[in-house]
Amino acid sequence: MLQLDRVGKVYTNGHHSIEALQDITLELPARAFLAIQGRSGSGKSTLLNIIGCLDRPVAGSYHVDGEDTGSMTDDGLAALRNQKFGFIFQSFNLLPRFNALENVMLPFLYTSNPPINPKQTARNMLERVGLGKRAHHLPGELSGGQQQRVAIARALVNNPMVILADEPTGALDSHTGQEIVELLAELNREGKTVIIVTHQEHITSLCPHVLTLEDGRVADWRKPANDTMSVEGVALA
Repeated sequence: MLQLDRVGKVYTNGHHSIEALQDITLELPARAFLAIQGRSGSGKSTLLNIIGCLDRPVAGSYHVDGEDTGSMTDDGLAALRNQKFGFIFQSFNLLPRFNALENVMLPFLYTSNPPINPKQTARNMLERVGLGKRAHHLPGELSGGQQQRVAIARALVNNPMVILADEPTGALDSHTGQEIVELLAELNREGKTVIIVTHQEHITSLCPHVLTLEDGRVADWRKPANDTMSVEGVALA
């Protein structure tokens, strides 16, 4: 369970302050599949960064499985990120001199409890995303869709409970993007919580839960009937 209570975030630039998030209250149960949408500057990526413990709110509180992240040290947050979250970015963020297998193995450098056979675990993840035969290819030798699949394998390799994807199809053509979203939906059906930041309507149409932000606030909220997920600040349909 991910719980945000009246979360706010302010960025300061010289004498100017920008309120990126205002009073965001959200309870997200395990196995949820959520899309966060909104125009540029609406606070989508800021919210995702706070959920993934890459950033801290300046107001409110955030709990992950009952743990108050506000009381954690930076090292504690780093350990929580590595244990609970897998990250996927629009630009893939693969190291160009490392092959696919080596890129997938990178999270093991930051965990205190690596698998007994890290290389085989990483290879299994590449098989899972359909790239077992590309394990020794460099990122420059892979298509955009294949690079994103490597990034997904890297996000999965520590078996996180939550997958956070920031515009994961933004650098891909529509057909390849659809394949990536279908892969994320499959992971959700297998038990992962998946949160996608996107501005593409064809992606949000595939997500059962859609949170719309505007100027750092909740502007709209769509969920299936009789669902238990809750958001404050907007009338629920």
